[in-house]
Amino acid sequence: MKALLLAAILGATPALAQDPRGALFAALEKTDAVVEGAKEPKRVLHVFWDANCYYCNLTWRALQRYERAGLQVRWVPVAYQKENSAALAAAVMGAKDRVAALRENETRYRARSYDGGIKAAAQVPADLAIELEENMTLMGRFGMSGTPALVWKDSGGQVQTHLGMPRLSRLPAITGLPEQKIDDPELAKYR
Repeated sequence: MKALLLAAILGATPALAQDPRGALFAALEKTDAVVEGAKEPKRVLHVFWDANCYYCNLTWRALQRYERAGLQVRWVPVAYQKENSAALAAAVMGAKDRVAALRENETRYRARSYDGGIKAAAQVPADLAIELEENMTLMGRFGMSGTPALVWKDSGGQVQTHLGMPRLSRLPAITGLPEQKIDDPELAKYR
């Protein structure tokens, strides 16, 4: 019964009602996101992220080599870690070049104070505020309550999730790509 209710809420077909995670994944694919990486990807990874999230920053850094190897990452914004998280998300999502704005936020990230590196937007548009709340709800429906929250389909088409910065040794399984050399000293503790 819960699966049918979830399918109705998400506008899913009866076939998806039998697979609630499939219905959630279908909803996730429709979310507005920063699309970074391969244009014709070997695998797509969705990551719920907060612009102020330290572990999101580490995940972004770890995935850069995988993006060059054929991964596409869809960064789905949420805003809960700090008061300015929504304004930082607005700066990224409202940018003409979202990928460049995301890169600015992550390359200028200030780990000591857990602050995203992009200048916050002066206002958060009402539609984006609603979208951020909907993204938080969707993340929760996947059973994850924090960021980064990774969601993907494995080689068998099954929806998989991982909460938090994954160990570097797990990235090949998550990305479906061969292990990439990652020599960032900040990531050494995740080997």
